[in-house]
Amino acid sequence: MLVGNIFYKINPQPRKYRNRPDYNKGLIVFGVFLVVILGGVGFPCLLAQNIVIEGDGGVVLSVVPCFDSQGYVSMNADGTFYPEDKFEIRYSLELSVAAGFESAAIVYDSGVFCMVDSFSSSIEGGWRFEVLSLVPSGVYLFRVEFWGTASMAQNKTYPLMLAVAELTVQVVKYEPHFTPTLAYMVPSGGGLSYEQPFTIILRYEGNGPTGNLNQRAVIDKFTWTGYAQKIPDLDTMQQTLTPDLRVTNFFNQTSNVQFLAQGVGEDRAQQPVLWVDEQAYLAGVLPKTFLWETNSNHSYTWAPNIAAPTRNGDIEEWFELQASIVFPPKINPSLQANQSINQMTLQDQLVEEINSPSATLTVTPFGNTVMAIYAHNRAIDLFAKATGISRSQSLMCLQPVQYFTAQTRYAKIQYQLDQTVAAQITTEGFTNALYYNLSLGCERFGSSSYFETNFTTPYEFYDKVFNATAFKWNPLLQTWVTDNTVSITATFESAFNFTESERLGASFEEQTSDKETLTLATADLYDAGPQTFRGTGNIEAVLKRTSPLYYNLKIEAKQIVWQQTIPLNFGDNQPYTLALNFDTAAPLQVDIITDDPQSTHLQLKAPFELGGLANITIYAVTGTTNKKSLEIQPIDKPSLRMLKTLALVLPQTQPQSLLDYQETYQTIQQYYPGYSAISNDTWGFCGQTQLVVPKDQTVVALTEQNQALLYVEATNIWGTTFHQSLAVQPYVTPRWAIPFNQATLYLLALVIVVILANFVLYALRNQ
Repeated sequence: MLVGNIFYKINPQPRKYRNRPDYNKGLIVFGVFLVVILGGVGFPCLLAQNIVIEGDGGVVLSVVPCFDSQGYVSMNADGTFYPEDKFEIRYSLELSVAAGFESAAIVYDSGVFCMVDSFSSSIEGGWRFEVLSLVPSGVYLFRVEFWGTASMAQNKTYPLMLAVAELTVQVVKYEPHFTPTLAYMVPSGGGLSYEQPFTIILRYEGNGPTGNLNQRAVIDKFTWTGYAQKIPDLDTMQQTLTPDLRVTNFFNQTSNVQFLAQGVGEDRAQQPVLWVDEQAYLAGVLPKTFLWETNSNHSYTWAPNIAAPTRNGDIEEWFELQASIVFPPKINPSLQANQSINQMTLQDQLVEEINSPSATLTVTPFGNTVMAIYAHNRAIDLFAKATGISRSQSLMCLQPVQYFTAQTRYAKIQYQLDQTVAAQITTEGFTNALYYNLSLGCERFGSSSYFETNFTTPYEFYDKVFNATAFKWNPLLQTWVTDNTVSITATFESAFNFTESERLGASFEEQTSDKETLTLATADLYDAGPQTFRGTGNIEAVLKRTSPLYYNLKIEAKQIVWQQTIPLNFGDNQPYTLALNFDTAAPLQVDIITDDPQSTHLQLKAPFELGGLANITIYAVTGTTNKKSLEIQPIDKPSLRMLKTLALVLPQTQPQSLLDYQETYQTIQQYYPGYSAISNDTWGFCGQTQLVVPKDQTVVALTEQNQALLYVEATNIWGTTFHQSLAVQPYVTPRWAIPFNQATLYLLALVIVVILANFVLYALRNQ
């Protein structure tokens, strides 16, 4: 706040001559008194705002705030100043009296303000001041004295104080308050999430204890700590626990109880990790097995953290207990007595039974496994050092300076990890998440003012390479080549009634109801509509993540429109590949493993280039016109008799649309636990499989070599049919079947005779 007093002294006495009686004789008597209270100056502004105090006698005094290094005015909107702010006090003087101006002097508190410059030109000039650091809040006075000369009798001139102007400047303490309203990561350009910027939206709540929004705030510095996390492979954990499901004797008097820890590195072998009945055990002795009486109770405690040796007092690497699980889990008492405990129920209870580091175990006749799951945490600084990148360059702020006022209360600040550091983290397998703790603030205005916030970056990819190729067989080169006669169109669309962007928008609304925050955040949402790619013979494209989990994929080629709902895993960087094949001359490789008169054991080899087989059928050839060649292609279906057919693709469960797209991603995963396993992300079968084909009397010799013929027909998902003929042994009735068949006839005849005899006896009795 600025308060200005401008006045001419009435009957002023010059300092040097106030005691001279002749001085008062010829004084010019004039004066005016003016008080102006100023406030509400606009801010921020690239043009300085002048605080002007003007007197009737032609005196003009103004306060002009200076600009900081970013081009903003160094004054608050309510006219107050912070420590280290700079401003100018300027004056101009137009006298309307017969007095000559000589100079201007300013009186101020040098313990609060520092004069950094002064300037004057004729009767205009001024001074530049800076508020010193660490000064207390308060209202401080500036006094400006204007000196001149007056002509007196006997051609003498005397010094004269022409006017005095006083200004009071208010200095306030810098203590801003902020609220992080939203933190998120939105796909921007694809790639790995570790490499992408993450965003924090801040709302300025004002300065000081009253939250004065007319006093500005600045964020131009940040400090941070962060670490990457790696958790044990859950598949390994399941393999460890599964053997304990086998119960050898329910009435065991003693049982084995095993303690083991997953995720602890071998370099921590000499550190205590477990206390059982108050006895300590090192990580290197695990797994540790005890033989205890059933129904006995034992206490155990896991170390919450296992740290590496510190460097300069900083812990840069440690193992943190995530969960302690007892297996088999206790039976849930809410289950009904007649409810079967299947594997899925046990897994559900296993997830629920996450204990604190300390617990008591009651030994069961089944035996028990007590497992601690540790996450391996390592400071991001260590990864940066391995790449030769300094800590200050590891995490960069993309908006280095943010100003906050009553009009601009919100700011969106983005931070990005160096991509070389991110690559080093993934190379070393720390692909659980990145955890950041940030301190945001500034060191201006005489004090360091910071507040903390945090952010977690999950490990996922925002794009996926999509490759679709039409293949055909080149018999001359004996290899697969691209079929450039096939035009392919592929369209990906979210399988739900909402897109990934809509899901993110709904997630924003769940986290905050602040309208301005939502406006800023939704501006980052990208177009999540259908994605269509076209090519001749081949499509090589980058698919952007636009659906939370599943996509409806439509392929158009060779007048065929094929649609399927597919899951796409964006948790890895593996491309999604698709093979098309419309070449009926492509070879189908079926080999005979064993062959006997009653059955044939076949092995099917379906390369990826066949386009994914949907089914396979084996026929017995019942007639042929060519007995000299196996390369027959019977078209007349009556000359074929089916022996066996096999569907190579399990039916998929189509996902149901969620009416409320505000469901979380975890809920979506619960609704859609997964599709049937299909090799190499193709819709049909590719790879190798075996099948046994039983023979019957229709498998007869047809060739000159006394061989029977099998006709193998396979169809891929695109409707293309491939075939292969095989020469096998003809069917021969087993030796044991001949007497068995004769005995069957004898027994049948005997039964008929007995029935007839009983009928005759019945008729005779009723006569």
